[in-house]
Amino acid sequence: MKKILLWIIVSCLGFSVFAQDNSSQILTVSFRAGLNGSSLLIPNSSFNSAYLFGYSSTQKMKLGAQAGLILNIRLQDRFSFQTGVMYSWQRFNQEQQSKFTDSLTSYSIGSQNKYVSHHIRVPLMLNFHFSTNPNHFVAGAGLFLDGTLGCTLAYDASAVVTTATDHGPVVNKYFGNGHLDPYKNERQILYYTVNTGDFVENYPLYMGKMLKRIDLGVCLELGYQISKFYVGVGANFGLLNMAKPEFFGKDFEQRNFNLLFNLGYNIN
Repeated sequence: MKKILLWIIVSCLGFSVFAQDNSSQILTVSFRAGLNGSSLLIPNSSFNSAYLFGYSSTQKMKLGAQAGLILNIRLQDRFSFQTGVMYSWQRFNQEQQSKFTDSLTSYSIGSQNKYVSHHIRVPLMLNFHFSTNPNHFVAGAGLFLDGTLGCTLAYDASAVVTTATDHGPVVNKYFGNGHLDPYKNERQILYYTVNTGDFVENYPLYMGKMLKRIDLGVCLELGYQISKFYVGVGANFGLLNMAKPEFFGKDFEQRNFNLLFNLGYNIN
């Protein structure tokens, strides 16, 4: 990832000098910033790990922001290649439920999760310009490479566990809240109350490295160029399964999804 970013920065500097020395404007460097909405795409997957079964999840988009440099290299009058480096601050909320029952034990776990993450994204797109005039529509499609720099997951969870005994069912209530980075080894547990004392139960809620850092996906964009100014909307669809099978099980899939709104200004 570091080598890719270094290559892009060096290319940006080199092409900028070339573009300034030549009036043909083969390369355009622009600054872009805007808003994003982030969520997860979870297809019909079965959740079957060592700890959780009967999984369901609901995602809610939250507003984030992004900013960075975009390079457009003209290939022909109507086509250009677009790349660059964008920093992205992303947020979304998630509600999770899981239930399991066998002959001796039944439990129900629910959690409210708030994700805040930081990303570096590199687009690799082919753009079509609807006109050669200074003011025109632009449509683009291609791939993106995304690397997660860090993430904070704030959770508020509870569970009810019922165990059958010879003297009748025993019900324990578990509660937990806190923060963790799902990309690091930060094992979390639930707390429960028995009589008047608080005890820590070795009952896994989250385990380290739940998610993968590197993503590859498809990006789409539609914008309007107004002389040196740009306004556009886009969407990013992750192609890779970001869920670690060690926690979620091998049959579970979770992909990233983003909606984007950008404003831009051509520097050269």
